[in-house]
Amino acid sequence: MTAGQGLINLVIALVPAKFRNELQLSLIFSLTLPFFALVGLGYMANRLNWLPEGGVRAINVFVFNFAVPALIISALARQNFDVLINIRYLAGWALAALVVYGLGAVIMLVAFKGDRQEAALMGQAASVGNLGFLALPLLIVAVGEQAAPAVASALIVDLVLIIPFSIAVLESSNNGGKSAAEAFFNALKGAVANPFFLAIALGVFLSATGIGLPGPSERFFTFLAGAAGPTALFSLGASLAGRSVAGDWGPIALMNGLKLFAHPLAAWLAFSLFAVEGLSYKIGIVLAAMPIAGNVFVIAEAYGVMVRRLSAGILISTILAVVTVALALQWVGLA
Repeated sequence: MTAGQGLINLVIALVPAKFRNELQLSLIFSLTLPFFALVGLGYMANRLNWLPEGGVRAINVFVFNFAVPALIISALARQNFDVLINIRYLAGWALAALVVYGLGAVIMLVAFKGDRQEAALMGQAASVGNLGFLALPLLIVAVGEQAAPAVASALIVDLVLIIPFSIAVLESSNNGGKSAAEAFFNALKGAVANPFFLAIALGVFLSATGIGLPGPSERFFTFLAGAAGPTALFSLGASLAGRSVAGDWGPIALMNGLKLFAHPLAAWLAFSLFAVEGLSYKIGIVLAAMPIAGNVFVIAEAYGVMVRRLSAGILISTILAVVTVALALQWVGLA
């Protein structure tokens, strides 16, 4: 048995028998391997030094500022406006994220004797997944453009609530740092300028007004959006190549367990509480099963807190997501 096969069997062993008995390894790979294979190509290209100096950053600029925003705009602009705003879904996603954030922060403080900054980053790692570079391209291919509203709504909550809250805690914990309220609103202003947020706003506007994407603009956005999936996944892999698995294994295991298992469970409970149904419910569960977002590491690096742990956590969670995302897809019936 290879190490990879052993890891897969271990993850499957943690699945309740009801689902494990129906699970086929071939199904897992047919669902997720094509997407994660592109991540692997990016990882290999960077590890083998096939990318020039600054190459990863250049690809990220294209993906983050142009390709994925074009995918968001084109997908949302073609949706009926009445399906874009789902208050119950937004409330359910926010509740699940806050519960898992709080759980991660408390365990970090109590079990691992971490400080407030470490607790804030543990909470963010547990509750913020890779929605833009991984979830959106994967679900657009797997489900179609009708997946875009649920992904966009989750992104809004993460960008304007969870991430600014985490930054506010980090700032207020610095000696001589800003107050929590000031730090939160500063982070919120940064979130509003995020290309993903601006793309969501434009897509919703085009849908609400009925303007859509007329004539040449539709061809332009469709053409540019077509590059989003492959380049985002390749870029994700290239970014992972610089990460190591060094660090304290207790906190690394905690952030992976919370993100890949506790977050989907919390989303299921929250969506049930708010009576979220249909495709939004299914997409939300899969989104919660996504690996830790790369922006958590960017923030950790900026504050010099938990850098090695988060680097390892992001790499490991992305590898495990080959299996866990497929499990989530099967759980909600999208497989």
